[in-house]
Amino acid sequence: MRLDTLTGILDHPGPFASALLDVSRTTEDARQRLELRGRAARTELAASGAPDAVAEEVVGRLLEPSGRPGETARLVVAGRDGVLVDELLPGWAGREALTWGPLPDATGWLAYQETAVPVLVVLADQAGADLLHCAAWGRAAVIVHTVDGGSELPAKVSDGGMDRADPQGRTDELWRFNARAVVAEVERLAGSEPPLIVLAGDPRARHDVRTGLPPQIAERVVEVERGSRADGAATDAFVAEVDAAVERAVDERHRRAAARLEEHLGRQYAVAVGLADVLDMTVQAGVDTVVLDEERTAGRSVRPADHPFLPLPDGVRAAPAVRSDLLVLAAAAATGAEAVFTAPSLLPDDGVAALLRWDRPAPG
Repeated sequence: MRLDTLTGILDHPGPFASALLDVSRTTEDARQRLELRGRAARTELAASGAPDAVAEEVVGRLLEPSGRPGETARLVVAGRDGVLVDELLPGWAGREALTWGPLPDATGWLAYQETAVPVLVVLADQAGADLLHCAAWGRAAVIVHTVDGGSELPAKVSDGGMDRADPQGRTDELWRFNARAVVAEVERLAGSEPPLIVLAGDPRARHDVRTGLPPQIAERVVEVERGSRADGAATDAFVAEVDAAVERAVDERHRRAAARLEEHLGRQYAVAVGLADVLDMTVQAGVDTVVLDEERTAGRSVRPADHPFLPLPDGVRAAPAVRSDLLVLAAAAATGAEAVFTAPSLLPDDGVAALLRWDRPAPG
């Protein structure tokens, strides 16, 4: 994933107060528990050096009602310029963060963003389809598009030589005509970078739609057995199937990243292995993609002064120590690199490697 969101934060002067906390209100006493957590968070931020006004503003945002059902976290990042990020994270599960320091504590948030999958659900039948377009399945609003092809063939697409007394022939042609209308809408919504396309509904309609799609879009299609226009898209069984397809898409993304890293390691080219090597290559703007194990990198610290040429915001170099994940991501963002948050076994003990923008022999 690109690190533009982190770059946007780092355009502002630090230090930064960062809070990523569970703000779910799924129990009767959730409000009281959250208020107690907020009071403790205010004290922790102040003890870490955050100005009272900054700590107060961060906690105030955390305590605002989210309006979201189910498990939800909230990220708030604030600096001298006020609140820079205030974002809800539906379905979040991970490590909470509450810090005051020279860099924003954004690793958990970025890892959450990386698992977002844009989805286009197509619920097809003989008359057309309902298309549910979502920028991040389970996290963003669903936009519904409807294609109703009709129940009669237009005269200009009549079957010509087909025996007009053949009702099955006319029905088949009508299905194909309606499927072509659905295909046209899928192509329009898919755009140049097709999302994950989940195709559901009548088996015959699914077949006609899938076979009508161009290859670059058809390869993004996953068919599921449940879900129909009659049932709607909100049935538990159908949502579970889409959830599983999204999870597989994220796993495949991580598998491809691990495979690329393994290939580069095996051929000993265009790869940096370990924290020191990755930071050295970042100085040269040579990092294309950082592959990072969130847990392992968060457990290590780095002295910024030991890497004087890293592209870091003002004030970071004077810090006695910075978590290695925050430093790597900040430097990667400054050089336009991307990041993948995964933990393949071939990562070194410090949990970081990088694919490079040019070929060079691997160290050692």
